[in-house]
Amino acid sequence: MNDIVMPKLSDTMTEGRLVSWKKRVGDEVRRGEVIAEVETDKANMELEAYASGVILELKAQPGDLVQVGTVIAVVGKPEEKGAPAPQAQAPGKETPTAGQAPEPEPEKVPEPEKVPEPEKVPEPEKERVAQEKGDESSQAAPPPAGAKEAKEADLFPMEGEKQAPAAPPVPGTDQEQPGKAAAGPTEYIHTRAPAPGKEAPEFTPSAAGRERAAPVVRRRARELGMDLAQVRGSGPDGRILLQDLEGTAGSEGAAAPEQPRKELAPAAGPRLVEEVRTMSRLRAAVAKTVADSWEHIPHFSVTMDILMDEAEAIRRQLKQGGMRVTVNDVIVKGVALALVQYPQLNARYTPDGISYHGEVNVSVAVGVPEGVLMPVVHRCHALTLLEIAQESERLVKRARSGALTEQEMNGGTFSVSNLGMFGVDCFSAIIHPAQAGVLAVGAVLDAPVVRSGVLTSAKVMKVTLSADHRVADGAYAAEFLKALKEVLENPVRLLI
Repeated sequence: MNDIVMPKLSDTMTEGRLVSWKKRVGDEVRRGEVIAEVETDKANMELEAYASGVILELKAQPGDLVQVGTVIAVVGKPEEKGAPAPQAQAPGKETPTAGQAPEPEPEKVPEPEKVPEPEKVPEPEKERVAQEKGDESSQAAPPPAGAKEAKEADLFPMEGEKQAPAAPPVPGTDQEQPGKAAAGPTEYIHTRAPAPGKEAPEFTPSAAGRERAAPVVRRRARELGMDLAQVRGSGPDGRILLQDLEGTAGSEGAAAPEQPRKELAPAAGPRLVEEVRTMSRLRAAVAKTVADSWEHIPHFSVTMDILMDEAEAIRRQLKQGGMRVTVNDVIVKGVALALVQYPQLNARYTPDGISYHGEVNVSVAVGVPEGVLMPVVHRCHALTLLEIAQESERLVKRARSGALTEQEMNGGTFSVSNLGMFGVDCFSAIIHPAQAGVLAVGAVLDAPVVRSGVLTSAKVMKVTLSADHRVADGAYAAEFLKALKEVLENPVRLLI
């Protein structure tokens, strides 16, 4: 047998939440086949089987929080497929062997030989008359026997099982009389039906709905008051994306009006509520990451103005040619070129010394409802501006749909955080662990500048570099910003 354990799917992952199982006990799986979906501290990811065989046991349930390295499933040989069957037994009952598995039903059904109890009623003649008239109430007369039969029949509840009608008649009862055969079997058929109070199977429709959406999407659905079961997903395998929610909310106006009704207040606008809300796993992970970084990395910041007139002109020309390039794409390319000249900021501090990276991999901050994701544009120094634009667009879409992979989120050597689209003029960011710097980018604004002694207007962008003081000093950080300024104000190099 082979144990399937909760894997470490990210650099900071210590535990994962099981979202759903893709396989059931007894299903055959192949090595590399997806068997479950796991929620990490960054995104939802698929879990693949380590070996081929049969699912013998599922040791974790959807929603469970499992430590990395803990066994969550067992895969074994096909002939061991029947091994988990005893789990359906009630406590105190004898456990049948694999070879006896098909036989327990006939052996257990005849056991309630107390069926004749109704015949001990002092007025047997009255009961016989009622049966001859077809009075169905007499069939339900012995509730203790029927209740006991139901209790015994529930010992082996299997979906789709229809063994009850084939149960042999109990000697000495009305079941042996041809004219009254319907009374006995009818009771067995009813007792074989699953009891209404029984716990639902693991793969319920609600669980299936949860696994079709990432945590980001589920949280947004709750905010909109929408039922994910009513939303048609446009992602892979019907996966529900954020745009599906917005489209449904806009077209149907489904549950949005419910929010004002909850306020119970005539005044417009949100109402303040004093409460403590449990953080999502992503929000908790972001909180831990920034707190650790702020505590252990000595930050310092340097700010500089960059004239973006020439860069904006090139962007407009590229757009006219059908190539969509954002301000952030231009900055990522400029940062990559500047880091090649100043590699000390493309490094990280270690107790043994400064560890330099052989590639420029830029982490780009993407805001999502539950926090911030940092997908990585790998090998930026070797990519063209258009290639960076295409890769950035792809990563942003995957981040907002909760579909980023482990590789797409790991390996960053420097970070860029842009709040310019919100009209933010200037801010400073917190350095990501295992990096030495992050560039905070403000909005491109029209501002007065003096050129050749003449006051004129120009498009100005403020950038702030936060650096690890253990790796670089203020002068080195200023030189880096100066190199970035030269590239962006003379953007011909961006097109090479």
